[in-house]
Amino acid sequence: MAWLHGVLAALSLAVGLLHLLRLATRRRDAVLEASYAAMGLGMAAMYSPVGDPVPAPVWAALFLLCAGWFGGLIVRDRSLGALGGEALHLVVGSAAMLFMLGADQQAGGTAGGHAAHVAGAPGMAGIASAVAIVFAAYFVLHVLRCADRLRACRLDTPAVDPGPQPGGASRARTATALRAPTAAHCSRTAPAVAHLLMTMVMAVMLIGMI
Repeated sequence: MAWLHGVLAALSLAVGLLHLLRLATRRRDAVLEASYAAMGLGMAAMYSPVGDPVPAPVWAALFLLCAGWFGGLIVRDRSLGALGGEALHLVVGSAAMLFMLGADQQAGGTAGGHAAHVAGAPGMAGIASAVAIVFAAYFVLHVLRCADRLRACRLDTPAVDPGPQPGGASRARTATALRAPTAAHCSRTAPAVAHLLMTMVMAVMLIGMI
């Protein structure tokens, strides 16, 4: 299964780098983009066949900070739908990352050791498996939500040009410029694809821990 771990590490790394690129170029929603980037890079590190160059306490502090930040937004807004539901997802995602990070360390720092850890710890196996089932169910359901979001992005087409207006050529050029395609990483489709891939990768790891 080493090849599968390599593929999943590469996908996670791509997601992390995409969000870093969006963070650097768009300069909007910085905390959201940074949090998704950390999640992607963290998953890549856990799946990496060459080991994690970042100490585990650094990842733990980062995901605790992320969970606390977005949990605070939910409490402040008194709504689970804060940031369009992104806040709750990032709280759950950060908690799942902490859970997987802890299991990874217990298993000796290899992604392939997760299942062995859960199966081989008397007294804790049942609790760990139950937690993994809850997280896995959440991310499997979130895969479906991400697929719906991606489909909606693809169906969302620009409005049809209403035709010639007074001042003709100048307005036509302006309308054409406004409808010009944006950079791929800044489109609505890019994060939708990234979230779908990241959710699938996390679901695979959690299912493997059951």
